[in-house]
Amino acid sequence: MSYLTDEEKAERIKQWWSENGMAIVAGLVLGIAGLFGWNWWSDREETRAQMASEMYQALQSAGQVGHTERAAELADALIEQGRGTPYRALAWVYRADAALAQDDRDAAINALQAARDSASDRGYREVFSLRLARQLILAERLDEAEDVLAAIQGEAFAGLRLELEGDLARARGDRDLAREHYGAALDTGHRPEYLQLKYEELSV
Repeated sequence: MSYLTDEEKAERIKQWWSENGMAIVAGLVLGIAGLFGWNWWSDREETRAQMASEMYQALQSAGQVGHTERAAELADALIEQGRGTPYRALAWVYRADAALAQDDRDAAINALQAARDSASDRGYREVFSLRLARQLILAERLDEAEDVLAAIQGEAFAGLRLELEGDLARARGDRDLAREHYGAALDTGHRPEYLQLKYEELSV
């Protein structure tokens, strides 16, 4: 059995460090940098979400008291600065509602498309898609409406989707198919009074 002297041990430690020390230091630096980077990103995203929330509240308040110009300015700012937050999509919805109030259906459709495309949550995307399909049907852009409806898969919206498919069939002049869709919508438990009236009208 051989024993190393203190000098030999020290020499081996120095040799090992010279071969591996740079990698260890680099790993530590990268780990620390990653930790600080993650914390910075998290703080930045939290700050952005808080700012977007406050802007959306201000937008709602301005709209409720009739300050439409101020509300429009806030919507534009939120669309620009609220990337990565759900409030950006809601700002597009405000733009769509404002366009409809001015009978500008094309602008409303464009805004609803932007709302759908900027929504990260599937439920929100499908809600915006349903509103978009309704406006496309009213604008007689029927093939586009069909494509939008075909992409909606959520069972929570099955009744409303079937109703809109009925509206689409009716717009194409297919009364039998429209009645079939309306009946299927009613069967899901989606029973607003106007849907029952549309179904009964086609039953005559």
